[in-house]
Amino acid sequence: MANLDLRLIASAATPEIAASTVAIVGGGYAGMAAAVTLADEGIASTVFEAGVCLGGRARQIEYRGEVLDNGQHILAGAYTELLSLMRLVGVSEAAFQRVPLCLSMPPNFLLRASTSPWLPGPLYLAWTLLTAQGLSFSDKFAAIRFMQTLKRAKFQVDANISVATLLAAHRQSKNLIDHLWQPLTISALNTPLATASAQIFANVLRDSLASCPEASDLLLPRVDLSALFPQPAAAWLAERGGETLLGTRVREILPQAGQYAVCCDHYCCPFDSVILAVGPQQLDGLLPGVSSPALGYEPITTIYFKFARPVRLPEPMLGQMNGLAQWFFDRNALAHDQSESGLIAAVISASGPHQLLSQEMLVERVLIELQQHVADLPAPIWHKAITEKFATFACTSTAARPGTTTPHAGVFRAGDYVAGDYPATLEGAVRNGISAAQASLAYLKLAAKKLKQ
Repeated sequence: MANLDLRLIASAATPEIAASTVAIVGGGYAGMAAAVTLADEGIASTVFEAGVCLGGRARQIEYRGEVLDNGQHILAGAYTELLSLMRLVGVSEAAFQRVPLCLSMPPNFLLRASTSPWLPGPLYLAWTLLTAQGLSFSDKFAAIRFMQTLKRAKFQVDANISVATLLAAHRQSKNLIDHLWQPLTISALNTPLATASAQIFANVLRDSLASCPEASDLLLPRVDLSALFPQPAAAWLAERGGETLLGTRVREILPQAGQYAVCCDHYCCPFDSVILAVGPQQLDGLLPGVSSPALGYEPITTIYFKFARPVRLPEPMLGQMNGLAQWFFDRNALAHDQSESGLIAAVISASGPHQLLSQEMLVERVLIELQQHVADLPAPIWHKAITEKFATFACTSTAARPGTTTPHAGVFRAGDYVAGDYPATLEGAVRNGISAAQASLAYLKLAAKKLKQ
């Protein structure tokens, strides 16, 4: 009830807080979502970003004249909050390619969502599963029975168990797990089945497969991840008095007479409220009483291969069950122009045996796997391997995710690791950024009300 009250208080801007100042530390998806939410309520914030590019762990990098991403991400139709903010700041739908859910793992498995508009949600899901290739009839009906059981339980499961335990309890076969549930778990939670949170997995199924057909759509970015939302958000904020400071690292935050001094290398500025939108491992030393939570982390490795001529995959996103890489992405099929001609991205999510290989051996092994999907694959003219060791928090059933509030009134956490229904996804980051902004607005309004009394 307390959270509902805060949202009601923060539901509309008031003149009393129009001059309030809010600092947002971190220019990733969570930080920019918080800044846009504040600006939409009439509060101009200042975003401090230590890097030279916005996006955090979902940002652009430049390599050999190409604009790449530090990790290949996809969106889903269920990402309602991110899509809403993208529309608000003027991002066109041409920035991504919307395709019906397709899990293609040749030669043994293909699940392609039905595009029939007359199928309602439950029948749409059932038909999609029944028409999947590579599953026996018993597998298909077991998957449908599993989803129906979750729906009857309103997608509430034992919060203390793993995805592996949940699937075993519902008698899901190894074939079904290997081809359907494991790829979905790794893609969404970036955590192995043996430890991944069953409840968070159920939340993902609730909002994607069990929702309307559009919710399960794959949204494949056609632009780099910085251009997809953070950069347009910064331009939109600037038009409304907001400020985004790149290459500006916050060294410490000091409580100071009802405000907070945000200190960078050569100056300190006072703010009425602060939103901490950096990665959880970057919190130590910023503010007394706020430290990195005791979370585990999972990596994501992305390997880019550049070829001298166009190389096309059977699908824009192609999976494989056996191999180091879980997914290959045809960047040329997604690009607006031919600037990415001959560029393929391979993704390895979560921890695994690939971490024992040298980078050279890893690249060689993944290239051999790619050759199995592309006939007469030429030798690449270059490759680039990028590993984010702290790509996501380990989304386990025991993960102690902290809440939005901190011990300091007026200081709030934002980021995909903050407690919520979603795992460490772009949507999870955005939702928690919005929540932090709403909490900041509520705090500012309560503080203004106390001053008037």
